[in-house]
Amino acid sequence: MTEEIEDDEGHELRARVFTPKESSGATALVLGGGVELEPADIALAERLSSEGLLAHVCALSRDGERLSDRDATQMATAELSKIQSADGVDPGSVVLAGCGRGGTLAVLCACRMDGAAVVLDFGGPLVYPTLDEERSVQPLEMLLNLSAPLFMAFGDDVSAEDRSWVEQALSQFARTYNIVTPSTAGSALFTTDGAATETTWEAAKAFLQLHLETP
Repeated sequence: MTEEIEDDEGHELRARVFTPKESSGATALVLGGGVELEPADIALAERLSSEGLLAHVCALSRDGERLSDRDATQMATAELSKIQSADGVDPGSVVLAGCGRGGTLAVLCACRMDGAAVVLDFGGPLVYPTLDEERSVQPLEMLLNLSAPLFMAFGDDVSAEDRSWVEQALSQFARTYNIVTPSTAGSALFTTDGAATETTWEAAKAFLQLHLETP
């Protein structure tokens, strides 16, 4: 696996690209929800690259400031369009992924734009306790527009009630999904619990193998 830094002045993204040693023909866009890329963002991109995906990872921020969900999602859809139209990329084999807020934004991106083959959300909530200028829309209410199979790993900070609401919405809208809960994963990806991390990652890989068609 090799790594390079991207200079994307057009979208002002702090971005990196991880190239796999042996390509599967698929591509991943890992979204970071903070001002800068977090260790979990990089770790997720590295893991996807180790599975043969060309992994792009970018922080959805501008001028050193955190963006609202609306602006960050708009930036994410622009980046997804750019990747899908790039030379050598199969537009039908692009995975959207993220940890924490990045996972939430990956889901929102797939709800606003068709094209992602699979969405991986590690610990990103889809139910906000309150709405404000930064979070003006409930992600749960956007699931009607979800355009790809969804894998979610919930941590201990997501209540059983919230998990139930998400599952009910996905079932009601007949969406393809798998939700890994603390009873099987312990917590979301990349925690201090190594066993839980590996259990979650194995479940995510199985979901990818089931739903991701590679050339």
